[in-house]
Amino acid sequence: MPTRRYWAPLLVNTLIGIPMTVVVLCARWYAAHGHCDYDDLGLRDLDGCSYDQIENSGWVLGALVVTGLLVLLLILIADVFLPRSRRRPLTPGLVTLPAVLLPYALLTAAAA
Repeated sequence: MPTRRYWAPLLVNTLIGIPMTVVVLCARWYAAHGHCDYDDLGLRDLDGCSYDQIENSGWVLGALVVTGLLVLLLILIADVFLPRSRRRPLTPGLVTLPAVLLPYALLTAAAA
């Protein structure tokens, strides 16, 4: 069966999707609230900013960078470096790469 070689990369990329969920959640939060600064508190319209959002902005950005680098490293190791070192084609890993978003999609669907 020719699709048999895609099962292992599919599983690996789906497991990489677990920390990728943290990346996407942090990116969504930071896109919505990361622009907040203490200077915004002096404005009449806070633009949706609160003290909690301002104080958590640095932590969320740090988590976004750290988990983003971790996910990038895992993807490079699993989908590029390991197949190249074993002289296997890169195609199965790269074709199944969108599966890293599957855990986030399942989490979003379950929350809705």
